[in-house]
Amino acid sequence: MYNILCVDDVSSNLLVIESIFEEFKKPYKLFLASSGYEALDILLKEQIDVILLDVMMPQLDGFETAKLIKSNKKTSSIPIIFLTAKKDDETITKAFKYGVDYLSKPYNDFELFTRIEVQLKLIQMQKELQEQVKFTQSVLDSQKSIIFIQSDNGIVSANKSFFDFFNVSNAEEFNQINNSIADLFMEYENYFALKVLNDGQSWTRELSKKSEDDDYNILIMDMKTFEPKAFKIDVNNIDDTDYFVVTLTDITKITSKTKAFEVKATYDALTNIYNRSKFNEIIQQQYEIFKTQKFDLSFAIFDIDFFKKVNDTYGHLIGDETLITFSHTINDHTRDGDFFARWGGEEFVLLMPDTSLSKAQEIANYLREIISKTHFKQIEHITCSVGVTQFKENDTIDDVLIRADDALYEAKEGGRNQVCTK
Repeated sequence: MYNILCVDDVSSNLLVIESIFEEFKKPYKLFLASSGYEALDILLKEQIDVILLDVMMPQLDGFETAKLIKSNKKTSSIPIIFLTAKKDDETITKAFKYGVDYLSKPYNDFELFTRIEVQLKLIQMQKELQEQVKFTQSVLDSQKSIIFIQSDNGIVSANKSFFDFFNVSNAEEFNQINNSIADLFMEYENYFALKVLNDGQSWTRELSKKSEDDDYNILIMDMKTFEPKAFKIDVNNIDDTDYFVVTLTDITKITSKTKAFEVKATYDALTNIYNRSKFNEIIQQQYEIFKTQKFDLSFAIFDIDFFKKVNDTYGHLIGDETLITFSHTINDHTRDGDFFARWGGEEFVLLMPDTSLSKAQEIANYLREIISKTHFKQIEHITCSVGVTQFKENDTIDDVLIRADDALYEAKEGGRNQVCTK
């Protein structure tokens, strides 16, 4: 059953309408009003589906009544069909401005009901569409990933995860605060940010072109925790339009675990400086540069003197403390651009790019003296021996390692606590 409100100041017109509805026996309940004010009163009390509204009425004409109906949130969506004997262009224009349809008097009964049925079908379709939209939104809101629709003008719509993360109530509020969500992408190595695009490039269109094998990650600051969150970003164009569906999947925990594995693969567990595996990677990289650019490259091996006695006398815990203090002391006094690592046991290595052999010897002596003056827990003081060499034109990496090791042997054989070069 649908409720139809008919508004006309002429009582005979209302009687005609009433008889027409009775004759056609449609599933409609008819409400009659003889003025605009009476119509507004009925609208506040009843759920009306369609309004048949006369234009020429005293006190409050049809257009004024329609304007009031459309300005009220409760009644603004109710379709209005104007019924009027006036057929001038101004009347027709205003009729469509304030209503959705127009029918001139005298009207054909069949046409009247056809117009009403069309509006009722549109209402039903709109309700079904709203239910579908509501269902789709509920599905999106159930997703933990941040999902939103992006156009060139900003965010069009989004799910609950989006609004929760950015602490906004709706897309309009977000767009007022931010020129573009892409402005929030933090610049960091291996993460996508706007700086990688040329001027005028659309970040959504660019990312939507990626192949299945391409992955883009972004960093966005979480303003609740003031910590960066890592997201995998997927962008898909909607049917070649200017609209894109964007999904942000939180990979912060996965990234953290990956970084933890990277740390284990890169840093020595005890001393927290580069381990041998990472140093091998670095020396290979620097060696390739050395071969092409022919710049000075020097290498040194440090060995703690009589370290076995430290372990035997004070135990392995003090031995570990000694290694930690030694490595941190050297590391704190190396130059920016040099690479220091634990080679194994009590041996450490230092790679010095753009450094001649004489300069490398000077640096090694400086570090050796610092170690001799450093206080070590329980054992007070230790010394170290150092072997230094420089990469030569036809050297392999093994050649350099062997030569530095020979220099270290000479330093130890010569009485320790000294630097030898080869």
